Amino acid sequence: MLEPIAAQPGRALTPADATLYARPMQLLEPLIRSGDRARRLWIVQAYWKVATGFASVRCGTEALERLELVAPGADPHDRATLDVAAAAARADVADARARLNTAQQELVDLARLPVGEPLPWPVDRPLADPYQTHFEAIFANRIATGRVRAIVRSLPARHEALAARAAAVLAAEKAMAMAEADHAKGKRPIEAVIAAHAALVGQQEDFLEAVRTYNLEIAEYAMAVAELSLPDDQFVAMLIGTPIQWRPPTEPTGAASLPPAAGAPAVTTIPPGAVPPASRVE
Repeated sequence: MLEPIAAQPGRALTPADATLYARPMQLLEPLIRSGDRARRLWIVQAYWKVATGFASVRCGTEALERLELVAPGADPHDRATLDVAAAAARADVADARARLNTAQQELVDLARLPVGEPLPWPVDRPLADPYQTHFEAIFANRIATGRVRAIVRSLPARHEALAARAAAVLAAEKAMAMAEADHAKGKRPIEAVIAAHAALVGQQEDFLEAVRTYNLEIAEYAMAVAELSLPDDQFVAMLIGTPIQWRPPTEPTGAASLPPAAGAPAVTTIPPGAVPPASRVE
């Protein structure tokens, strides 16, 4: 969902899409540009908000294309029903782009980007693995606030919800494909296709919200336990383990190159008392 819209075989990058991905930004960059470590949480929250905004635009764009590929039956009612759903999907894409633009401006302001630069495209991926808080070690000689304890207790459940939402998206994709195939054979009415489509869109939205909430709580926990003296790059390592390195586009057509897939978190040396980097629970 976080890859560029045009990152599909046989699909060209439109001018509008190219504008979306013209300014790649790693999570570390706005933290360094800000120069104010007390604003770290705000910056991370804005970054993930923009990231999920990009995912929403892609999901909405694909939802519209999916409806446009549905073949109506001989009944004019099918065509009218599809027209309603397609118009609503176009509105959803426009709304998603508007929300994305607002979130991007918030990140621009926090990162203090020069006026006139293209709006940022986050290329670092939010964490989707179980998060190790190392709570007992960190707070062996420190007093944890109620909020910190609540986050530590809730993160496993947040991750469980995230994983279940991902499974629901996959199941909804399968259900949509089955409904469309049955409709093409005359075995189901067009309403079944529209209902399956709406279910898929809803599950995608719920999944993205689960990802965002999970990572915002991780950021809040990291902000609560890390000293402000901790360098920005080590603070980022607490959030996502191994940041993705963006590679400039090399295609003469101007198509954006994709960042490589996220790998296993790197081993990072952290000063005594700091939090170890984000890592997977094997």
